[in-house]
Amino acid sequence: MICKSILGEAFGNQMPEGCTPENTAAIASNLAGQTFELECKEEGIEDDDSNFTRFLLLGRRGVVQHLNKKIPSKTSLVFTLPNSAGALYKALACFSLRDVDMSKIESRPMSAALLNYLRFRNTVTQMGGSSSSSSNNRGKLPRFRYCFYLDILSSELDEGVQNALHHLREQSDYCRILGSYPANSRLVGPVADAVEALNAANAGKKHTTDLRLKSLPSDDEEVRQLKIGFVGYGAFGQFLSKKLSEQHNLRCIDKLDKSKEAEENNVEYFPTFDMSSFLQGLDVVVISVPMIELEETLESLPLDKLRNKLVVEVCPLNAYPRTILTRMLPADTDILCTNPMFGPEVQGLDGVPFVYEKARIRDTSRASCFLSAFEQARCQMVEMASEDHDSYVADAEFVTHLTGRLLDRNLLPASPVSSREYAALCDVADMTTNDTFDMFFGLFKYNDRAKELLNTMRDNLASVERKLAAKEAYLAASAEMKNTDRQKLLAECRLLLREMSQSSTVSKSQYRPQ
Repeated sequence: MICKSILGEAFGNQMPEGCTPENTAAIASNLAGQTFELECKEEGIEDDDSNFTRFLLLGRRGVVQHLNKKIPSKTSLVFTLPNSAGALYKALACFSLRDVDMSKIESRPMSAALLNYLRFRNTVTQMGGSSSSSSNNRGKLPRFRYCFYLDILSSELDEGVQNALHHLREQSDYCRILGSYPANSRLVGPVADAVEALNAANAGKKHTTDLRLKSLPSDDEEVRQLKIGFVGYGAFGQFLSKKLSEQHNLRCIDKLDKSKEAEENNVEYFPTFDMSSFLQGLDVVVISVPMIELEETLESLPLDKLRNKLVVEVCPLNAYPRTILTRMLPADTDILCTNPMFGPEVQGLDGVPFVYEKARIRDTSRASCFLSAFEQARCQMVEMASEDHDSYVADAEFVTHLTGRLLDRNLLPASPVSSREYAALCDVADMTTNDTFDMFFGLFKYNDRAKELLNTMRDNLASVERKLAAKEAYLAASAEMKNTDRQKLLAECRLLLREMSQSSTVSKSQYRPQ
């Protein structure tokens, strides 16, 4: 490309030494030529059609939270290994054993800064009290080492990848995830939104000099602070408020006095008679009540004061709440149906699904700002229609909670040694103990197949009882038959011994000398 006027922003307002517009050319993309008003002299100058240049968009905030299982993803990482036989083979086995596909691996000389860091860390570790010869040998790092760069075809939030990375860190002195991103140059999240906005702004224009992206929509998300109010402040509402209080201004209202809990979570509490003050100035209203109380709760609210606000429901099912909200709320009220598939017992939100549907959204930036708190917590954000969500989740959630309530905690005593299956049952029992019965009843009432599933569980339990009784009767009969046969055998042996004894006595009397 030959520049028409090469002076300017393209070269920092100055030409390289010895270069003039007449003798200078640049190899660049068509977009770069349009941006800096360059004249293209020749296209397609590559001599290898399979040669591709890889461009990376770097940022302090990743896009992993925008990746779901339907989006093909890649993850890049770097790690180091000890200089021992089979070290690389063992490291790659961490991924192959879990069916994680790898697309690229290369070794690079380790930088001096990283090598000095590892030396310092090993020295500190030895000073901490490890005096064995093996640890001393490990602390003596060579003057030159390699680090490995690896690309895998999965997101770092996938369960198999997380297990592989845990395994790799056990073998590696240093392991760092550079990031997860979509494969095939697909744009997601704020990057995709920014490009769409840029294309819309430049629609119909021939060429403009301002084609470069100066900022992303996500740049302003951290600055914006929403005023969020919780209607209902039970255990789950309190858990959500802890996650949202770091970024937003929160308040709550409840039929019970929750002032103490609200103060502990840095949330402003309002009594129910002060509903008008509670709703004044709110951006988002989160309805955090059991599903069976949703309609009654909405009837108790001044619906006119919900205009131009975002109403969020957090019920375990979404189809029924969406129907109620769209029917009762004003047309200018935004509606977001969500199912955070976690509870207060969850320690971290990495990879935990957060399902949502933008049932009726006009202010997309406000809805995105609300969801960003869970994206930053590294939830797996899944946008799904309410009907699809319920078809996947309703039966599974009902059976899970039913099983947990049948497993009374007294049936699962604590044990110092237990299997993973037993531990999983304990987790299910603990989870259902923390949930209210009203929540469980909502799963029953608003699932058309709940009674059928309950009858199936009852039939299965009766079938197991019949099999146990039949097996017990069979073993008892077998033992009785064996005992009867043994008694008959002993009786026959006694009779035989008696006959032999009598026969021996007769023989002796016949041959007694006279």
